[in-house]
Amino acid sequence: MKLPNPNQRKADVQSIGESLQDLIRVYRLQGKLTQTRVLAEWPELMGRPVALKTTELYFQGRKLFVRITSAPLRHQLFMGRTEILTRINETAGDSIIDEVVFL
Repeated sequence: MKLPNPNQRKADVQSIGESLQDLIRVYRLQGKLTQTRVLAEWPELMGRPVALKTTELYFQGRKLFVRITSAPLRHQLFMGRTEILTRINETAGDSIIDEVVFL
């Protein structure tokens, strides 16, 4: 009697990672997961001083809305919004936003 090899998988068995990727694809969650990751990485993307002055950060469609408490900082970020847009899309690994709006 031959014992089954524990390292050999059956053809119809998937790893947990593959199953999760299939679940994300079927329920179309990849966009939301990417947006959540960008929100969580905002302090690393923009630096601690900007993160401390950011009070609200949210997505609406393909726009990122950022509420900044400092008017001079808001103006400075507005002037560099194309660089910020590029940095966010590179971090996400995909073009997830078309515009950054500073409030």
